[in-house]
Amino acid sequence: MTDIYPPTVQRPALLKLVEALGCRDNALRRDECGDWAICGKTGHIYAIPGTLQRRGVVPGFQIFMGCDNPGEELTVRQWSAIKSAMKPFTDITNDGDSEGAFFLDRLPTSAEAEIIRRYVGIPKKREMSEEELTRLRSYAVENAFQSKKPSLSEEEAP
Repeated sequence: MTDIYPPTVQRPALLKLVEALGCRDNALRRDECGDWAICGKTGHIYAIPGTLQRRGVVPGFQIFMGCDNPGEELTVRQWSAIKSAMKPFTDITNDGDSEGAFFLDRLPTSAEAEIIRRYVGIPKKREMSEEELTRLRSYAVENAFQSKKPSLSEEEAP
């Protein structure tokens, strides 16, 4: 059977979402099935061709919540708070007791991206100015070949 939304199509869409979310680049990785996903502490995001109601018409992103890590399950109260926060800009596609899924049919705004990062548990990318990058690069060049071991003084030498 042919994959209707192959990984070669999923990855570019998720790269755009990574940029829109402002999350770390290493959040985008392959899952156990080989599909690309943005993985967080309490959920993950896939690029999909559409929902069951609008299959193939509106590509977007499926956000799964509360079903990733054992011991990190959501409570009913946490799930209710997540639904309230995500409802204004997503469609709920699966509403369980303490887990579920949302469909987002576009790239999120910066406020929506913050909500998604928070609830999916995706770490934010560190933002640095050009001055800070220059300072870090010069520090790395100056200290690249210095030994981290303390030198022995003459008294301590055997």
